[in-house]
Amino acid sequence: MEDNTTSEPAHASQLDHVIILLPYDNIVNPPKWVTDNFTVSPGGRHADDKTENRLILFADGTYVELIAFINDDPEKRKGHWWDKPFGIVDFALTTHTLFDYPALQKRLKASGSGVSYAEPIAGGRTMPDGQELKWKVTFPLGAERGEVPFWCHDVTPRERRVPVSKQNTEHPCGAIGMFSVVVREQRDSLKRIGSALAAITATESQATGELLGKSSEYEVGTPNRRRDDAFVELQSIEQGEKQHGLRLILRLPHDAAGSPDGISQHIGDGVVHIGFAK
Repeated sequence: MEDNTTSEPAHASQLDHVIILLPYDNIVNPPKWVTDNFTVSPGGRHADDKTENRLILFADGTYVELIAFINDDPEKRKGHWWDKPFGIVDFALTTHTLFDYPALQKRLKASGSGVSYAEPIAGGRTMPDGQELKWKVTFPLGAERGEVPFWCHDVTPRERRVPVSKQNTEHPCGAIGMFSVVVREQRDSLKRIGSALAAITATESQATGELLGKSSEYEVGTPNRRRDDAFVELQSIEQGEKQHGLRLILRLPHDAAGSPDGISQHIGDGVVHIGFAK
């Protein structure tokens, strides 16, 4: 397994985790499309007693959170920010250093995007062994969940929430981390969401097509301070095209032989799209 760590983070913000909403029985007994590609680690039940999770941990310190409403209870779903079709529903950033909330708000106000963030609030969950994890989450305002990231900052040591080891980060698909989170938007929303993402990540977009026309990338890092960059990518979808929410591209080692097929898994009225890149 390659080790591309450095002594200092390359970016002020890092990808923390991506959330995939699944039916509850997919959490209790992960389906074949998950276990054929990933090593699944224990999670736990969240403090609000509405959701439960399991984790897919990566060597770069990021992870996928497989989450479900307990027993698929519609009352637990009602009014929840992840009351959405199954699939990739949200993603989080974090920072190594003290979270500069006022500076974030100032950048967003100057962006003219209309996006801001609520005050950080406490969150947590209990692990199967009874260990309690605590963190603070900072949720966006003025945008739908998943259009822009929320923030997650640990109160208890991060290694308790993200217990990365050699064993639990070796995956059948070969993925070692996250390459990008792809936010897909209608063309008329690109400028607003692009301005917000630039302010959130404190970067300028790197357009890979016509500026804010096809695809724009915003650099972030990963928690173990890899030299390789990660990105939040903003993509345009055509008018009338059905939007399936977020997409995830996972990183493979540079010397990997070949590349696995991407994952496109339909679940109920939603779909999970996961690609691979070196």
